[in-house]
Amino acid sequence: MEIALERIYGHRLALPQVGAALLFAQEAPPALLLVPEARLRRYRDLSAFGARVYVNPGLEALEEKALFVLSYEEALSPFPEDPEAWRLLLEVGRAYPREALLSRLLKLGYARGEDYRVLGEVVELGEVRLEFFGDELERLVVRGEERRRHVLLPKPGKAEGFASKKVLHFPGPVYLDTPALAPKALWPLLAGRPWVALGGGVELPPLELGARPLPPYRGSLKALEKDLAQWLADGKRVHLFVGHARTLEYLKRRLQDFSPLILDRFPGPKGRLALLPGDFEGGAEWGEWVLLTEALVFATGGVRARIRVGEGLSDPGALSPGDYLIHPEHGVGQYLGLETREVLGVKRDYLVLRYKGEGRLYLPVEQLPLLKRHPGTTDDPPELSSLGKNEWQRAKERARKDVEELAGRLLVLQAKRKATPGRAFPPLPEWDPLVEQGFPYELTPDQKRALEEVLRDLESPHPMDRLVSGDVGFGKTEVALRAAHRVVGHGAQVAFLVPTTLLAEQHGKTFRERFQGLPVKVAVLSRFTPPKEEEAILKGLAEGTVDIVIGTHRLLQEDVRFKDLGLLIVDEEHRFGVAQKERIRELKAEVDTLYLSATPIPRTLYSALVGLKDLSSIQTPPPGRKPIKTFLAPFDPLLVREAILFELERGGKVFYVHDRVASIEARRRFLENLVPEARIGVVHGQMPEALIEETMLLFAEGAYDVLLATTIIEAGLDVPEANTILIERADRLGLATLYQLRGRVGRREEEAYAYLFHPPRLTEAAEKRLAAIADLSDLGSGHLLAERDMEIRGVGNLLGPEQHGHIRALSLEVYTELLEEAIRRLKGEVKEERRHVTLDLALSARLPAEYVGSLEARSRYYSRFAEAKSLAELSRLVRELKERYGPLPEEAENFVALARLRLVAERKGVVSITEGLTHLEVIFPRYPLDYDARGLKGLPYRVELTQYPPGFRLEKKGLRPRDYPEALMEVLYLFADR
Repeated sequence: MEIALERIYGHRLALPQVGAALLFAQEAPPALLLVPEARLRRYRDLSAFGARVYVNPGLEALEEKALFVLSYEEALSPFPEDPEAWRLLLEVGRAYPREALLSRLLKLGYARGEDYRVLGEVVELGEVRLEFFGDELERLVVRGEERRRHVLLPKPGKAEGFASKKVLHFPGPVYLDTPALAPKALWPLLAGRPWVALGGGVELPPLELGARPLPPYRGSLKALEKDLAQWLADGKRVHLFVGHARTLEYLKRRLQDFSPLILDRFPGPKGRLALLPGDFEGGAEWGEWVLLTEALVFATGGVRARIRVGEGLSDPGALSPGDYLIHPEHGVGQYLGLETREVLGVKRDYLVLRYKGEGRLYLPVEQLPLLKRHPGTTDDPPELSSLGKNEWQRAKERARKDVEELAGRLLVLQAKRKATPGRAFPPLPEWDPLVEQGFPYELTPDQKRALEEVLRDLESPHPMDRLVSGDVGFGKTEVALRAAHRVVGHGAQVAFLVPTTLLAEQHGKTFRERFQGLPVKVAVLSRFTPPKEEEAILKGLAEGTVDIVIGTHRLLQEDVRFKDLGLLIVDEEHRFGVAQKERIRELKAEVDTLYLSATPIPRTLYSALVGLKDLSSIQTPPPGRKPIKTFLAPFDPLLVREAILFELERGGKVFYVHDRVASIEARRRFLENLVPEARIGVVHGQMPEALIEETMLLFAEGAYDVLLATTIIEAGLDVPEANTILIERADRLGLATLYQLRGRVGRREEEAYAYLFHPPRLTEAAEKRLAAIADLSDLGSGHLLAERDMEIRGVGNLLGPEQHGHIRALSLEVYTELLEEAIRRLKGEVKEERRHVTLDLALSARLPAEYVGSLEARSRYYSRFAEAKSLAELSRLVRELKERYGPLPEEAENFVALARLRLVAERKGVVSITEGLTHLEVIFPRYPLDYDARGLKGLPYRVELTQYPPGFRLEKKGLRPRDYPEALMEVLYLFADR
């Protein structure tokens, strides 16, 4: 069935996606298909229709005559106006004069010695090796393979400086998938080109092509079989496109009565069913063709989810418009963006902050270090401060009084703990190494440090009270195990308190394995311990024959007595209720206590932050660990199916978390229909313990592909092959629970995925929670998560008084600072503040918008320059800027020079650097000054020392404004550091 493509241009077509893919595959190249990012993969492979596509092409594909598929975002990405100048075509047999080639490489961002080497007649650039005979390219090797031709692209990052848009440089007719989602900026760029709308949302005349859409089968294969019989009887060509190899095997078996053909190319013969590869969506009857897809057969036909992917907090300091910032003098303002202003002929960039009543504050970017972020502590944004009304200072004063009192109480508590006599567990040179030999890995630097701190606490004669915080799988248990070993070596007992039976069993297994062959008895006590065994364990604890007991809440009951308890280890304290925490407090009065947590409860972390508890943080991931990719989406059966099949096809296993025991069996039936290829096991807390453990063991050993469970799997299940987790109704779960559940996957080198499903509408707090967990996908971010949790729901009552009001008004960071300040003052300690130098020189210094085009990127660089603490750090930033955007323009050079001057001035203890009519004036805090007098005399500048104010004056005569920073630095280097 041939379609005259010229007649469809300028029309709107109603076609399922598989029909749109077929239509586009018939285009004569070059042609362009633009799609939303989420649908890009549906068009990645059109080989079933005999077409080859380039997905999101770059400079390398410019002269290709092909079918190009771009996401809307990619179509609008920066592209050079003169693309040929930004690509280097390398062909064997062509001449490349040496100097011209090297200057071309420099323009593309490659630095000699750093990015490429010249070895006589050979140039080595990464995986590309060029061998010349004179100027002629004689041999070209790319990634170990000899080639005739290769296109060399600019060094990654250069593209941000380009002014054109990619869509303008790829010719041919344009097809728009789901045009309603196309960005407004795209429409002007399509002027004069033939284009077709594949979907509604645009004002184009509709065109009917005779394709009748088919409704989804929702996993009902009986209904599909009935329709197949009818179509085949009518002599239709029936095509079922399958995206997964596992599904192809399943459908071949299931539909064997129809003798399906396995084909590579469309179309199939009349009156036959053909199974073809293709990850398409939808389905249609179209003349003699029937087009079916795996998605149509198994999906429910609901609205497709729009997935949000967690970005990771690679640069948490980066500002974006809308952020709430705190100025130490003026209080809370909202950041609106950057503005370039010219004052007395000097151009600078200013941060624009909005205050109450539309007040505006223009702050030079150099003052960024003064600002702090206010993340908001509840669903509502923080209240903006008023400029000039002193409200902020009054709020700080009120909080300061509360803080003084609280600091006193904290110190009394801490002093009591320090004064309480405890037991010391000094090193045992012969005993200590015995358990280390069983550890199959190298301790990470953080693990080593945490272990040293814990052992140091055990050696002191006062009770330990330490929190070891670290992500799931980062090695907290190893620290606890070695601490227990030290205590047992001194003849004392250890109690290890865990929140779930499963975790108790797993820790029990680990401890028994590691203490094998040593005279140490390890017991596990939970509500499922058989009565006889429980009686023996209780007796052993009272008599001292049981050295280590690992248990759940059962350990906290009155009948549990220890002969000589030396160490209490509490895993995930936030999982215990108030009554249990009281009992823990009684137990630990004179006993060393070690808390382990991946997400410390806000109050625990808060105590640690202000010095009430000792804190060790393990933030280094074990070698080879990758961050977990986290997706947020409204519940979408098709996404569930694809996520499960993707994991199974790479040989992995899947956790599926359902939050209700009552409906878990119904959910199992739903999943069996949705993913009939998978074997599903079920686990929940109301099942007999033996059955829970048996099911989990079968899952770990490979009898099941998917474990459908309640949050019972939150702790204690380590299945290395399970690298995808799907969590239903994630909005109902707390941050710590979500974080722990996500930690069930990604414990090995394999990339792991977490899908958090939620209803279409969310409360603001739930949205913040889910956004926080998605953003904090970086390894070691449990700490950040707890801090984010504090800001979303407050810190609660710390030792009685209500602090949430003050934190709401001031932000957690400012309140914590006040508290730390008060504690230090009471202790008589002095904090070393970072000096802020007032720098006022008539010099145009900024990162121009023409150089760094994106506002977000400029804000990010200003943040990073402001936070830089060394000249080496500044040099790295400058190199990054040059690699990304090219050579620095004059204003950017000046900005960098001032940043260097500020760092040198801070090190020398300078208070201010200002400019007068004839001199530059530098002021120090006090007299006398320590400097190299002979060196000063040898400078080519006239320098005059001053006593009132203490400092020096540098004559401007003969200096251009752009020379000021360098001249001042030369003088400052002759002064001693302060």
